[in-house]
Amino acid sequence: MDDENTTVKITQLKAQIERAAYHVDVDAVAEAFVSRMLAVHGALRRADVRALLGDAALAEIGQPA
Repeated sequence: MDDENTTVKITQLKAQIERAAYHVDVDAVAEAFVSRMLAVHGALRRADVRALLGDAALAEIGQPA
């Protein structure tokens, strides 16, 4: 997803939240977002290591497959 499209989506979501009759815990949302991005990043890095060096490299550095 490109930056402009991401910005549009975020703007639309903000507008929806502002119109809604409920409270959003922005700290919880931010924490969940960062946690998810870190998990995805870690999975991609493990996939890169596996693709480049094989499963043995992951086992050697003690990372789960």
